[in-house]
Amino acid sequence: MRKRFLGTTAAVVLALTAFLTASMAQRTGNRPPAQPTRPAANDLKITYRTTTSGQSSESTTMLKGARERSEMKFGGGMEMINLTQCDLKRTVQLSDSTRKYVITPMETGDSAAPTAPASSGMSEPSRRGGVVTYTSTAVDTGERKEMFGFQARHVKTSLAIESSPDACNQSRMRMETDGWYIDFAFGLNCETGRAGVPMGRPAPGGCRDRVNFVRHGAARTGYPLIETTTSYGPDGSVGFSSTKEVIELSREPLDAALFDIPAGYTEAASTQELYEPPSMASMMGQMSQGRQPANNSQGNSSQSSSAKASGAIRIGVVQINNKTDRSVSTDSLRDRLVNEIQGSGLEAVPLNAVSQREAETEATARQCDFILYTDLTALKLSAAKALGGFLGRATGVGSGSIGKTESKVEFKLFAVGQTATPRLASAASAKEEGDEASAGTALGQEAKQVVAEAKRKRS
Repeated sequence: MRKRFLGTTAAVVLALTAFLTASMAQRTGNRPPAQPTRPAANDLKITYRTTTSGQSSESTTMLKGARERSEMKFGGGMEMINLTQCDLKRTVQLSDSTRKYVITPMETGDSAAPTAPASSGMSEPSRRGGVVTYTSTAVDTGERKEMFGFQARHVKTSLAIESSPDACNQSRMRMETDGWYIDFAFGLNCETGRAGVPMGRPAPGGCRDRVNFVRHGAARTGYPLIETTTSYGPDGSVGFSSTKEVIELSREPLDAALFDIPAGYTEAASTQELYEPPSMASMMGQMSQGRQPANNSQGNSSQSSSAKASGAIRIGVVQINNKTDRSVSTDSLRDRLVNEIQGSGLEAVPLNAVSQREAETEATARQCDFILYTDLTALKLSAAKALGGFLGRATGVGSGSIGKTESKVEFKLFAVGQTATPRLASAASAKEEGDEASAGTALGQEAKQVVAEAKRKRS
């Protein structure tokens, strides 16, 4: 997990110096002018492997013009294939096992899911708790190396969370991340039809802790080419370790047929039909044509991911939908969200699905109890920076909001198999130095709400 927070009052001078350095780095990118942040070619293929607790999965994203193809391979022969066709305003889920497909129009998306009623407003807590301190570090080791034609930088980050004895929520944990990063962004510019989340959060009530953020270091991360995150429990023992590594990054031309429905495939009435075992006649037909029958991915769904511990609650986390005009790494942000949830004692796994229908299928296969959708709806410079930041830096006297970004995330939590009404529809906001740091803080607040709701309403 990588979070950047403004330092304490005693370190204001150092924090301002770090901010100026970081701001220059963000403007220049600390890279040779000839190196682009977005590939020049229209075609792109990225494959990465994720390994958690000895269990591995691979996913591939391919882009060509206004279309995207994503493939995710699990254990037991299960594979999910999704097409995003911006030009046709639809997504397509394919099954090579059944030779069928399901189309989801982008215009409809989640429109069938009603929004939760809005909160009546904030209420004062009945008891003030203690202090929860988040201490983050970000260190650039200075090491550089060429990876896939980019100059990658080696950055180590950590986050420690510790509660005071009188805090309402007792937490003591540490996350460490070691990775190689580049300046790189990709993605399609088309909506997936996911409905926005209503604004506002329910009134918290009850006991509330004060949160203290302490930041050390101003190193920049970026798009991870290889990244290992390790979580430590209160006693210092390793809770889990996860590694995500890009194993292929290519800009070679791709066959247009990869981004369309294959010839001979028929439309399924539902995702259940999409993953039905192939009939005996179908398998005999494939064998007569010299093709080996495909493995039944649905029948092996129990092997599609690491087995869930008895009594555990598992949340499937859909890719974060960036609705702002600012470029941030949604992969990195989702990793933070996953790690925040796992650090609170629940299991969390990233989902590769695009639409709600696809997410339901994948979540069921991966033994999830809940599905979490997140929209990043705001990333903007704080008013203090926009109006007085320059003067404050010039005179050496400035507001504590200098250099801060205001962020907001809106999210929905659904129980698997119950898509009519979300269990939780809420929002969280933050104001921190840097876009990703601010968004990461908001996601940390989201994780707390999600964990509390999942524990309370699982049954």
